[in-house]
Amino acid sequence: MKSKIKIVSFIKKVLTPTYIRIWKRIGKIRKNNSFLNTIKNYESNSIKITMSVEEESAKISKENLDKVIEFIPYFEDKANVFYILVPPREVKQGVYHVPYYDYSKKVSNFLDSLYKENFTTYYGEAKDRYDIFRFINRRIPLSEASIQDIRAIFKTILAGERLTMGGGYIASSIDNGLVLDLLKRLKEIKEAMD
Repeated sequence: MKSKIKIVSFIKKVLTPTYIRIWKRIGKIRKNNSFLNTIKNYESNSIKITMSVEEESAKISKENLDKVIEFIPYFEDKANVFYILVPPREVKQGVYHVPYYDYSKKVSNFLDSLYKENFTTYYGEAKDRYDIFRFINRRIPLSEASIQDIRAIFKTILAGERLTMGGGYIASSIDNGLVLDLLKRLKEIKEAMD
């Protein structure tokens, strides 16, 4: 029983404040809402990602595509340092911070660009969640992905980062080439629009 109390105490005193500090540091916590685009559903004890109706109906223009596609050369250059994994360390005796990913300025700019250019909102018909994960796991080729599917994939990647302790979902998506492949697919779609 004492070990259970210690674990709960550790979570309340160390992990939760550390997680909140990380999100404050990267600018994802607002004053009145614990996490951007999330609400706590107390009945089911789960977190639901939400967005306003205005955001949901946002369309993507060629200009939006251009601003996101401009990151292709950055992600193609494997010499770039996209992130640093900050290892756990003892802050003071008995107080630790969890490991987390510190993304480069350019990756942070890319993520901000996804938000600003409406790539994290829902619009139109996308494939179901099962198919979106099949895109992510490359069981369905990305050449079959529509803009709506790509939006759903980016939304899934960002939600995965947000909802996993210490993150790493974006880092693994960069490492395995998913982000670059999505950007290249967007470039193909834009060229087909011209």
